[in-house]
Amino acid sequence: MKKQIRKLLHRFENLKFRKKLSVLMLIVGLVPVGFLAFSMQYGMTNQLREKEQYNLEKILEQSVNSIENQSQIYENLVDYLSYSQSLRNIFDTEMESDYEKYLKYVKVADPLLQMPTIYHKEIRSITLYSDNIEVPHGDTLLPMSEAENQQWYSRLNEGTLMQWSITRGGNKSIIASRKFYDNDTIKAVLEMRLDYEKVLSPFMSQITDNTGGMILDDNGNVVYADCSMDKKYRPKNIENLKDISDKYYISQRTMKDTGWDFYIYRPKAVSENAIHKLLLKNIPLILISVLLLSLLGYVFSIRMVSQLELLTENMNQINMGLRKVTVQSKSKDEVGVLIRSFQRMMDQMNHLISEVYESKIQLQNSEMRALQAQINPHFLYNSLSIINWKAIEAGEDEISHVTLALSTYYRTSLNRGETMTTVAKEIDNIRAYLKIQLVMHDNEFRVVEQISDGLNDYMIPKLILQPLAENAIDHGIDVSDNEDPTLWLTIREEDKHIFFEIRDNGAGMTQEKADQILTYQSSGYGVRNVCDRIHVLYGEKGEMKIESTPGKGTRVFIRIPKKTEAKVL
Repeated sequence: MKKQIRKLLHRFENLKFRKKLSVLMLIVGLVPVGFLAFSMQYGMTNQLREKEQYNLEKILEQSVNSIENQSQIYENLVDYLSYSQSLRNIFDTEMESDYEKYLKYVKVADPLLQMPTIYHKEIRSITLYSDNIEVPHGDTLLPMSEAENQQWYSRLNEGTLMQWSITRGGNKSIIASRKFYDNDTIKAVLEMRLDYEKVLSPFMSQITDNTGGMILDDNGNVVYADCSMDKKYRPKNIENLKDISDKYYISQRTMKDTGWDFYIYRPKAVSENAIHKLLLKNIPLILISVLLLSLLGYVFSIRMVSQLELLTENMNQINMGLRKVTVQSKSKDEVGVLIRSFQRMMDQMNHLISEVYESKIQLQNSEMRALQAQINPHFLYNSLSIINWKAIEAGEDEISHVTLALSTYYRTSLNRGETMTTVAKEIDNIRAYLKIQLVMHDNEFRVVEQISDGLNDYMIPKLILQPLAENAIDHGIDVSDNEDPTLWLTIREEDKHIFFEIRDNGAGMTQEKADQILTYQSSGYGVRNVCDRIHVLYGEKGEMKIESTPGKGTRVFIRIPKKTEAKVL
């Protein structure tokens, strides 16, 4: 992916400025158009989804309210029968004969229990169960033992409130039941058997046109579950809420009287299809906007870039040898300023061409001085060699040694103008320098070397040790009262790095002052120059630090990578 992006960017960079401008204007125009189209689409999508959810909630609210209103009628009817003294006398009063019971049943119980079924078609039957009823009287009066055999009886809770349940099987019914108590003893149970489909018809009638519904009782059991959907939208299990909740808009409402939870849902895919159709209708408008933006961008780019193209053509002509400005502009915009500046530049360039010959003469003189600078070191080496031979002839060995050390020092320092050297040559240079210093100091201090083998051929910056040794002698050993002044020279290998260290037991200094030596706040130049070269050549891979303690001495170390191609300073 990154490679393809780089290719596209490379192609864009190589386009002509006119095409770049056209592309940029197209992009700048498309951003607000795209944002506006996205905002409209997003807003309409959310509006459709909210409307779909709102419609489901309103449908569910109306259907549940309708069922609640009807259930309130049933509850009022049960309350009326519960408090009817005439009905209570049937199971509270002991009757003398079966005939007397029969008359009570026919004149009192039957009218009370059968009349509601006439006015309310959804009521199938009303039955009173009591221990005082020994012989069944139709479907209206039955012994208590008959109630105990019913499905709904086992689910009755303690209390006098009306309770709702469902009978399973081919002929489903909704049962509204209530217990009659005498103190803590159940005297009777009233059962109202309701037509399942008629009671739930306000809800069931809404299950059409890719809609599904479910009713759960207060124990989570399914009272009703159905859906009217195309096969591709149907849930796997219409009686499982987990299969419904993810891919469907769903609304839930609890019926107060029964405690039942009503759910109605519709597949999200249906509304998403409507959203996609709406998007397809907007595509032609977006395409027209893109074409208009492309046309306007092309026209504006021609107008704005024409002067720049003429200037580019004139510059190509100048590159071929024609030193004459052919493009003119009186415009005060940036392009006009550029053309006039180019014209002034060409005038200056034509003026400067006449000075080229003088510059060539100066260059020849510079080359001659450089040649003389190369000759001078050879003259110095020859002179030192003659002094050495004269010292040997006169038997002055110490003068001979100093002369050889001085010759070695300058040979390794000058190094034909190279900025890089080998570890071996750097060691020769520092040893020659220290020999001269030992002679100058009459061997008043010791030099201890700790140099590892196998590092001679690695390339390092030239003259990184001599300034450190000079600083250690001048500002450490020379001003110290130490009875055994010593300078330690350490060169060793550390994994992929070479470690150099110059340490003395001289006067030392505070760490704060030591830290300033490597900064531009320092008045000295030699040590800071070494640090700057290390950072330029190696960056973060190179390191130089100074550690010092007053009265104990100073330690300077350098760590640089091995086998690294360094930049030439």
